[in-house]
Amino acid sequence: MAKYTGVTQGKDGSWSYRIKKKVNGQVVDTRIKKDENGLPFLTARAAYEAKLKHEAKLANGEIEVAPKAPKATVQYVYDTYMESSEAKQKAPATLTKQRSMWKNHVQPKFGDMDINEIKITDLDDFLFNMYQTHSYAYTEGFLKFFYLLFGYAYKLELVDGDKYYRMFGDSKTRLSMPVKEQADVEDDLEGATVYSDDELALIESCFKSEDGNLLTAFYLGIYCGLRISECFALRWENINWEEGTITVNRQMHNVGGQITLAKVKTMTAIREVIMPSFLQDYLDSFYLEQRKHKSRAGGHYKDTERVYDEVSKEWIVGGDFINRRPNGELLTVNSMKYWSKLIKTKVGIDFKYHNLRHTYATQCAFNNVNMLLLMKMLGHKKLDTTKKYYLNIEVDKYRDRVLKTLNGLYDFHGRTPEDKPPADFVETIDSKGRRTKYRK
Repeated sequence: MAKYTGVTQGKDGSWSYRIKKKVNGQVVDTRIKKDENGLPFLTARAAYEAKLKHEAKLANGEIEVAPKAPKATVQYVYDTYMESSEAKQKAPATLTKQRSMWKNHVQPKFGDMDINEIKITDLDDFLFNMYQTHSYAYTEGFLKFFYLLFGYAYKLELVDGDKYYRMFGDSKTRLSMPVKEQADVEDDLEGATVYSDDELALIESCFKSEDGNLLTAFYLGIYCGLRISECFALRWENINWEEGTITVNRQMHNVGGQITLAKVKTMTAIREVIMPSFLQDYLDSFYLEQRKHKSRAGGHYKDTERVYDEVSKEWIVGGDFINRRPNGELLTVNSMKYWSKLIKTKVGIDFKYHNLRHTYATQCAFNNVNMLLLMKMLGHKKLDTTKKYYLNIEVDKYRDRVLKTLNGLYDFHGRTPEDKPPADFVETIDSKGRRTKYRK
């Protein structure tokens, strides 16, 4: 369309032209979509001819140039919003949250910028970086905050309409959250199931049946709260037998048919998990059993797979992975898919591996495991994620245990004064008659 320079066609088929010319020291930059009668330009030629007339009038001074608008900074938009009736109708807690987001994160990054100079990629990068160090839900609050600020700027006619639509209106191009990582999908409590002891017994019976290959993965999930990708990435070198801990520092993925080991989601996800005695004894026996299978199979042991470690940048051939079949074949994340259907068919339980993690975390919370310790063992990057397990305990599931605890709280009924324990403090009198009290 070189013949008609400066005109473009919109999605509705109509045409428009752009005026960008320096007049009397001021730059006029605007897009005209309608003619003098308020009708859209139906052809490129009509838009181009109107553009020439417009430029001629500007050059001859026939059109008065409006004073250049002051720079519309994000700070100005925020301050104006906070003084508006729209903000005054918000709940106090909402305004407190918005002030905190602004002061600690948005203002240092965008406060002095002209709101029209901010690109959607700037906001995308901001949300991505926030998600690396904060929870998904917390990051989502900033997405809503950007929609609010730019929406208010649009009401004030401070942002270009076309740009605003592309950034916040068009479903194909508008600002959105980063893709939710699998680790956060598994940590989302919505729709999660916590298995009872009876259900766990039935699930265990299924894993013990048939070949029993996935029993170890089941125990690692229910006794350590591992994510499925972390479970299958475990190697025997991750076990500290003396300390009774498991070091979690890799995830297993299948990329285009190639099994790879990747770093865990964040630095907090690199962690040590304490093994209960049952699991430690089980793994000790399983280790010896696995070595016996390898010895008996000789050169027929099928531990010849090639796994690429993205962290160390090396190939691992026949690595000392914990989860293997008796013949040496490597078990992977995909190995668990079959068992969901089997368990549903055999015992009627909807089984998902990440529910073992939810069950583990809920049991720890109910039994008052220190919240910070549990946070570290689960690899959460924010304490709020761990808190959910302490705040969402279903009392009905633990009624019998609660009742047992409550029944044993006190033992004072029927006591006589003689049965009372001695006082906590003892009083003595020295040779000068001075009294001293001290705690036993």
